[in-house]
Amino acid sequence: LEVVKDLEIRLGVVRRWEPDGDDWIRVAKMAKNRRYQRAIDALEGLVVARMFELSKVNMSDTEGYKLRKHIAKALQARSKGVRSALERYNEAAAAMTPPRTQLSWEQIVDYAFLADFDLLRDGREDIRGEPWAQPAGRIAMDQHFKLLRVDEEIAHLNLEIPRLVTHM
Repeated sequence: LEVVKDLEIRLGVVRRWEPDGDDWIRVAKMAKNRRYQRAIDALEGLVVARMFELSKVNMSDTEGYKLRKHIAKALQARSKGVRSALERYNEAAAAMTPPRTQLSWEQIVDYAFLADFDLLRDGREDIRGEPWAQPAGRIAMDQHFKLLRVDEEIAHLNLEIPRLVTHM
């Protein structure tokens, strides 16, 4: 305690922060937000890695029993990491004001596409209002860009169909 008092005198600390002071509350909020952001980053990284490993298992060029077995073991190990990251995320989400969305293991397992994994909504910048952040907006954009490529696809098919007919 004497060392702390001596340091405060040397640094010129006039007033200590109190738990109900503005500075204390502001920094506590920043610390909660930081903990939440780190939990999001860790969970997203692990889930994305898991998604890629799952896609590797289902690839047709992943030949060989040993390779598939190796990928399955990696998935099992990653699942433990994802579970612990999920627990840390849920704790950090509950501590936020207002509390953020809690996730369950089933929700994580059900994510089939990166577009479905939308924890980024509560990321550093609030992107919830953006049209591309909404599932309906993503579907509309996918359809829009597919329609933009229709003419190219038709031209390509006009070349391929005669080739196929000639080949038969």
